[in-house]
Amino acid sequence: MRKKILAVLGTAAILGGLASASFAYPVRPESARVQYELWYFPVRVVSMVSAIVWDVPTASFQDGVKGAIGGTKMVARNLGKEDGVYELIAGSLTGGPVGLVAGSTYGLYHGFTYGAWHGFVGYPSPHSGSHSMLFQGKQYVVPYDDNY
Repeated sequence: MRKKILAVLGTAAILGGLASASFAYPVRPESARVQYELWYFPVRVVSMVSAIVWDVPTASFQDGVKGAIGGTKMVARNLGKEDGVYELIAGSLTGGPVGLVAGSTYGLYHGFTYGAWHGFVGYPSPHSGSHSMLFQGKQYVVPYDDNY
């Protein structure tokens, strides 16, 4: 009798274990989305704030470097030869600082909007975004989709 009970319990445990995978990610009705979003809202706010704190300085730095390089190359190209030594020196003295300031200023806006949007809504893919993976903070939010 004991063997039969153990066999039935063992079979139930195996079938329950196999069936539990289908309950791990349940399909939620549309009515649960509002409640889910209300519970998840504080996480989205914290994620947005931390994304802004991370993305503003990193985007400012990254866009400032891009602007300095672009300003240097632009002045060198306008002087005659983009890869010329003297043209690059003149470009780095005149166009580099202007490009650094302009790029950093744009980076403040760019990092704020990018951090606010993707910190709140989430990132659509681990390989997306305008920053390199080194500078891209992933925060805590999953993207909006139907299978939350």
